[in-house]
Amino acid sequence: MGLLFSLIGMVFINSIMTWEVRYWFLMISSFFSLKFLNLEVWGSTCMNWLYCDNMSGVLIVLTLWIGSLMYLASNYSIKFMMNKVNEFSLIVLLLCLVIIMFFMSVNVYMFYIFFEISLLPTLMLIIGWGYQPERLQAGMYMMLYTVSMSLPLLIGLIMLSKMYNCYNMMLIMYLNCLGLLYNVNMLWFLSMLMAFLVKLPMFMLHLWLPKAHVEAPIAGSMILAGILLKLGGYGIIRMLSTYFLNEVYFSKILIVLSLWGGLMTAIICVGQSDMKSLIAYSSVGHMGLMLAGAMSKFMWGWEGAMLMMVSHGFCSSGLFCLANLLYEKVKSRSIFLYSGMININSVMCMWWFLFCIANMGAPPFINLVSEIMLFCSVYLYSYWLIIFVLLMVFMGGLYNLIMFVSTQHGSIMNFINSNFSNFCNEYLLLFLHFYPMLLFIFNIGYLNNVFVI
Repeated sequence: MGLLFSLIGMVFINSIMTWEVRYWFLMISSFFSLKFLNLEVWGSTCMNWLYCDNMSGVLIVLTLWIGSLMYLASNYSIKFMMNKVNEFSLIVLLLCLVIIMFFMSVNVYMFYIFFEISLLPTLMLIIGWGYQPERLQAGMYMMLYTVSMSLPLLIGLIMLSKMYNCYNMMLIMYLNCLGLLYNVNMLWFLSMLMAFLVKLPMFMLHLWLPKAHVEAPIAGSMILAGILLKLGGYGIIRMLSTYFLNEVYFSKILIVLSLWGGLMTAIICVGQSDMKSLIAYSSVGHMGLMLAGAMSKFMWGWEGAMLMMVSHGFCSSGLFCLANLLYEKVKSRSIFLYSGMININSVMCMWWFLFCIANMGAPPFINLVSEIMLFCSVYLYSYWLIIFVLLMVFMGGLYNLIMFVSTQHGSIMNFINSNFSNFCNEYLLLFLHFYPMLLFIFNIGYLNNVFVI
C-alpha cells in the first residue's frame, strides 16, 4: 500500500514541485520500499489483480531507483537546456507507474495490458528527445518487433485461462502444483514466450535494441537497459513458473540459442566503434546468459537470473551514464576519438574502471555472484555447454578491456579540450549506480526466498 500511495504522490507532485523534488521523491520512495526486503515472504494483495512477492518486489525497487536516477542524468540535456521539462517529467513518472503495475499484476489481462502500455512512453522518449533523425526508424523497429509478437501472447493467455477457468496467475500456479497440468505444444509455448523473448531480447530478435539505444536520450537508454529488458526476463520466469514448469524439450533449444547468441554478441562487441552500441550489444549477451539459466529450471538458475537482472540494471545504466557524460563534453560516441582521457580526467577514469570490471563480472560485485550461479546451472544442465561459457567469459573480458583501454589510455587528441570539469551531481549519479552493486552482496540470502511457492 505504501508503494501505491508513493506512486499517487509522484503523479500529483509533477505539477506543483520542482525538478529536484521529483528526483528526491522517487529516491525516498525506493528507500522506503527497501524495508520490505527483510521479510522472509513478501506477499501483499491489493484488490483482486495486484500482488507483490519477492520476485516482483526487488524489480519494483529497481524501477524506482533507476527512475529517480533518470532525472539526475538528464539534468543537463533536459533541465539546463529547457527541453520540454514538464512533458519529460510526466512521461518518466507514467512509465515508472506502468512498469510497477506490470510487476504487481496477477490478473492475466492486466499483466498483458501493462506490458503493452509500457511501449508507448518509451516510444515518446525516443521520438521526442532523441538526438538524430534516425530516431523515427528506431521507434518503428521497436514498435514492429514488440507489437507483432503481442497478439499471440494475448491469444495464448486467453486460451489457457479458459482451459483452467481461472484468470489469476497465482491460483493457476497452485493448481499446477496440485497436479492439474495441461500438456502444451510448441505453438502455445512460443506464443506465450515470444513477446518476452523480443523484449528481453534474445539473439535473432534483438535488432531493435541497438538502434533504440543509439537514438534514445540518456533517460531512454537508462530505462531500456535498466528496466524494460527486465520486463522480458520477469515475464519469462513468471510464465515458466505458472504454465510451463513441466516443459523440457523446447527449453533445450532456447538454452543453446541463447548461449550461442551471447557468444556472437560478445564477438560483435569487440568490433564495435560506437560506444552506446557496444554497451547495448553487451546487454544482449548478458540477457542471453540470464535466459539460459532461467530455462535450465534449476533453483540456482532462477536465482542467478534474478540477480543478473538486478546487477545488469545498475551496471548497464551506469555505463550509459558514463558514455553520455563523455558525449556531452566531446560530442561524439566513437571509441577511436576517446584516447588519453586518463590524462584529462583521472577521476572519471576510476569510474570507467569500476564499471568495466563490474560489467565483465569481477569481484567484489554482485555481477560475479550472478554469473557463477548461472554458469553452475548451465553446467549442471549439460557439461558440453561449458564451452560456450568459457568463450563468453573470455570475450566479455576482452571487449570491456578494449573499451576501457581505448578510451582512457594513449595520446590525447588535439581537438579535445583539456579543461574538462565535473560536477557533484555527476559523481552522485555514478555513486548511486555503483554502491548497490557493491552492497547488495551482503544481503545475497534474500534470493533464497524469491521462489518460495
